[in-house]
Amino acid sequence: MSEKSLTDMIDESIASGAGALPVFPRAVTELRQALQDENRSLDNIAKQLAMDASLASQILRVANSSFYAGLSSVNTVKDAVVRLGLPRIVQIATLVMQKGMFSARDSATEKYMAKLWQHSVAVALGAEWLAKRLSFHAIAEEAFMAGLFHDIGELLLLRCLDDLRAQDPKLNLPEDLQLELLIRQHEARGAWLLRSWNLPETYCNVAESHHRPVTEDTGTVELVVRVADMVAYKLGIASQPQPDLVVSSSEEAARLGLSEIALAELEIALEDSLALSA
Repeated sequence: MSEKSLTDMIDESIASGAGALPVFPRAVTELRQALQDENRSLDNIAKQLAMDASLASQILRVANSSFYAGLSSVNTVKDAVVRLGLPRIVQIATLVMQKGMFSARDSATEKYMAKLWQHSVAVALGAEWLAKRLSFHAIAEEAFMAGLFHDIGELLLLRCLDDLRAQDPKLNLPEDLQLELLIRQHEARGAWLLRSWNLPETYCNVAESHHRPVTEDTGTVELVVRVADMVAYKLGIASQPQPDLVVSSSEEAARLGLSEIALAELEIALEDSLALSA
């Protein structure tokens, strides 16, 4: 099968509005707005979170994880909110709702999606951590979301491939052809999907150009996402690990003025992020 024919099949799948097309969970936006409402009491916030059993269990799991646990365990969502703080609760809620999109019928695709999810979470938390480490607190939230969405094009393509395979179990989809497709098309497909969701242009731009050479127009949000992305590849938190990658010599690290110490701290932050992607 040529890549062109597979590309055509994916185009047709997207154009037909097939079930493979990911749908942005609007509940993420609503919950983020609700949790950031300063007029809401802690009791009301905890009550809303507890209404979603999956979300509540995830919050309690993280609050009692080795990374956050105190001397005693917490047994209520309200206590978890006190321990973790609202910003972390907002992140957990976002991740729980987003994770539902990373599922497939084919076992090999499911395995790849699990790795993609782990990578996306690591880059999101790493980019946010790096923004704060460099005192860019005003863009920390944007960096988190841009990192979470930077490879959303891979998710779109994987879901299309999974759908095509389900429609025709005899369809020949060589692994090397699928990988080439993901590498070459995920940026453009991701930007298109984010624009179809009407998300901020910052996220679309990062998804569209994060593997292209740095230019004068490359913004700080994209720079921190790119560095977090490279560190994730170096640590093997990616489908195609690059352990020999020298992040400190990159143009992105130079533009941000990153020291070897800061990059080493970022590696620890990304390794810690694995607890939130499980």
